[in-house]
Order: sequence, then structure tokens, then C-alpha cells
Amino acid sequence: MSNSKKRIQYLKLLLFIPLLTYCISYLYLAFYHNEIFLFSTIIHEGGIYTFTETLFYASHFVGHLPVHIVLAFYFTGVFLCLNDPSRVGIEKKHLLTPLLALISLTAFGFVLSFVWFGSEDTMAFLLQTKQSVVRYEEGGSWNLHLPSTMMQFILIPVYIYVAKIVFKSKMAISNSGTFYIVISLSIFLIMTWLVNEDLFSRIKFIWEDPRYLAHSVRELLTFPVTYYMVPLYFFIKNSKRNQHVGIPQNKALTNVMLLLGIIFTILFAYQSIIPLSEGIGELAQTPDFAKGGKLSIPYLLSSHYFEHFLEATFFILLSLTLYYLNEYLYMAKKNKLYV
Repeated sequence: MSNSKKRIQYLKLLLFIPLLTYCISYLYLAFYHNEIFLFSTIIHEGGIYTFTETLFYASHFVGHLPVHIVLAFYFTGVFLCLNDPSRVGIEKKHLLTPLLALISLTAFGFVLSFVWFGSEDTMAFLLQTKQSVVRYEEGGSWNLHLPSTMMQFILIPVYIYVAKIVFKSKMAISNSGTFYIVISLSIFLIMTWLVNEDLFSRIKFIWEDPRYLAHSVRELLTFPVTYYMVPLYFFIKNSKRNQHVGIPQNKALTNVMLLLGIIFTILFAYQSIIPLSEGIGELAQTPDFAKGGKLSIPYLLSSHYFEHFLEATFFILLSLTLYYLNEYLYMAKKNKLYV
């Protein structure tokens, strides 16, 4: 087998791990509920929605679109800024496939949300006034994800940097993704300002409240295994191979990534310790099916992966669309083609 084929086989781990995560989570939920087929079984921590409704929780999807747009732009932008600027050829079909799928998914999500979950639930999530099945709070889903979004601004560069080393993807600093990063940070700042009346006091409250911090930890244990890996597979697959093994020689870049990794670890520990000291069972919702009146951490994680299925798909498709758009425009400009 050639080195190129071996590399692709190795890369497929990035597709296998999310699939394995969903399979293990389903088996855990099936064991917990003593049901093989969960589709009509209530599994959502809110105690209302079945597995199928949780999987296609469209109003939840609609409310989380701003968060996932910000992170998809940032994720793609960071990868492009760490990628070798000499591109592999991209055709228009590579761009159109994820773009059309993205448009279809978004339209499907909105229609399903209004038809199945109702206009009140849809608008409450969309206008960022609702956070869960029954909880309404200022800033809605945006504020609930504020700590994890801020943490992912730190995590994503380190995650991509390590992945490029592990999978031998050629690394170089460039400004290819700067525009995407600027868009991401701009939307983040504007949205945070728009949904909060007293911005700084609200941010202070969010970073001290155990419920917000516990949710942040759960998000940070979700994105790396079900969101990032699929687009990263295609990104790295299309990038040039690094012939050298080990950490890149750019010491400044390595030191920055090391510093970011340390900061992330400290903040993640802080976000974990406070909710654990309060008791995760007390912070989480308590549906009738909760054994002992509390949901365990494995349950909260397992159900959460499926709750974010539509959002993860959206993130993947948007990231791929942005990546292929950037590469296609580069190739068009290089070859003096008209798009």
C-alpha cells in the first residue's frame, strides 16, 4: 500500500471516532432505559422528548445557529491560517455539494421547528430568550453557550495544531483564513452585546454560575468528538503531506500553542470543579425516568450528543462550504477563471 493510501486509511479515524461516540452513547441509553429501540422512548433530560424528537430537536437547532456559525467560521479560518498555502485543486462540485446540503438542512430545520415544535418554542429559541425545554433566561442559547464558545476560541487552534502533527499535514502560518476569523469574532461580539442589557455584569454572572459552567464543560466534551473531526478529515485529506515527523520547527508557533493549551486546561479545571462541588445531579434537570432522582454524567453526555445531532451536521456542512469556497476562489483567481 502506498504512503498516500496509508495516510487516508489513518485519517479515517477522524470519521470513525464520531461514529463510535454515537454508537456507545446509544448503547448506554438503551441499557439505561432497558429498551433496544429507543425511537419512541423519552430520553431527553427535560422529560418530554423521545429519542427521535431529541435527534431532530429543530427549535433547539434554530436557536443554536448563531453559536455554530461563529464556531464554523472560526474553525475553518484557524485551519486555513495553519495550513500550507499551496493548495490542492478544488472543483466547483466540491463546493456545491456541502452548500446545497447546508441550505436543505437549514430549510428543513426551520420548517420542522415551526410544524412540530410550534411557533412559540421556535421564536423563543430564535430570539434568544429560551435555554431549555422549560427554562427562559436572558440571552437564551447564546448566553448558555457563552463560556464554552469563549473556551473554544482557545481550544480550536490547539486542537487543529495537534491534529495536523498527528496526521502529518503540512503546516505553515498564512493569512488565508484571517477573513473568516474576523467574521467569527465580529459576530460573537455583536451577538453578545445585543442579547445582554448589562453586558459585563452578565458575563461575570455566567462565569461564576455553576449551571452555566457545567453546561460549558458538557459542550467542550461534545465538540471535539462529534463536530471537529469530520470537517478536519476533509481539510487534512486535501492538504499537502508533511514529510517530517514530530513537532514543527517554528518555536514561536509551538510556544503559542503550548500557552493556549495551559490556559485552556486551567480554565477547564475551573469550570469543572465548581459544578462538581455543587453536585451535577442537583444542577441538571430531573425527569421522571431519572434513577435515584438524578441523572448521571454519562447520561447527560450521551443524550447531549444526540440533542446536538442537527447542529453538528450544520457545523460540518458550513465548515466544508467555507473551506471549499476559499479554496475554489483561490484556484479561480490563480487560473484567471470567472466564478
